[in-house]
Amino acid sequence: MELKNPVPKEILDCISPRIRQSLENLQNAEVFEIRLRIKSPVVIVTRQGSAFITKNGRLTQILSDQCIFAAEYEISDTLNKCCGYSLHSYSKDILNGFVTLSCGARVGVCGTAVYENEILKSVKDISCLNIRIPRTVRGVSETLIKSVFSNGLANLMIVGPPASGKTTLIKDLAFQISDGRLGKYYKVCVIDERFEISGDNSSLGPNTDIIKGFPKARAISMAVRTMSPEVIICDEAALDGETEEIVYGINCGVKFIITAHANEYDFLERNDLLNLCRKGRFSQIAFLSGADLPGKIKRIVGFNELTENFGDISDDGVGSFGGYKLYKAN
Repeated sequence: MELKNPVPKEILDCISPRIRQSLENLQNAEVFEIRLRIKSPVVIVTRQGSAFITKNGRLTQILSDQCIFAAEYEISDTLNKCCGYSLHSYSKDILNGFVTLSCGARVGVCGTAVYENEILKSVKDISCLNIRIPRTVRGVSETLIKSVFSNGLANLMIVGPPASGKTTLIKDLAFQISDGRLGKYYKVCVIDERFEISGDNSSLGPNTDIIKGFPKARAISMAVRTMSPEVIICDEAALDGETEEIVYGINCGVKFIITAHANEYDFLERNDLLNLCRKGRFSQIAFLSGADLPGKIKRIVGFNELTENFGDISDDGVGSFGGYKLYKAN
């Protein structure tokens, strides 16, 4: 199928004119990221990896003077557009390394930290922007629906490295569970702290409530106490306060579907994730394949099965799982 205009208009409108023109000419590509660096070529990340874009909108693996290079003023202009020409309004987000567009796209920001009395106050000399394009893929969660949720709701942790499709999966799970795919219309509450899950305005299902912009721990507490959800879905949850609220919610009878940044190699070294699995009774862990195959489930493992592999761990503290050498967490 021919892909036309692979970059959403809301994102194009935020990009400096000369670069935007090249992107408007781009066709037949599935764009995941647009990376702008001062005095460096504009990089387009697709399923095949990183490529450069030429002045007439073609992708190439060969760096030449036909490729678009971003000027300093274009980085500044793009960031200003992303912030609605009010950098001050987005200063807190920039301190956290990103801003979020109305369409749900996250724009990563690189620069130099400015401290006052050992407190981070601002970021100067912005040198790089990474625009990640959100997408909704209906049916991408089918493997999880048929396995983890074959008997109804369950607690699930989806684990994968950056850009492996975690958010895409939970968006589809929210829709499918709310839309009756499991045999009834479950009450779903989506915690969308950074406006990434619901930002593209695609439907998350007819029985889904969305809490936006609140810190996850507070939003989870609000949802449990006021919305009577049957399942809560949130992205990148692992902080201490979030863990406490998730465990509280589970003890109240709510099921949770959450994501975490990790892979099979380092999962068992992440005490925060292990403690959350134990305390929250996350019986199933879904590991994703990675950025080359976003949304692809590599394996689904029972938490007990995962940890039992380390019952007879060797003297040097090394075990193995799924072909990886892993170190048991202390």
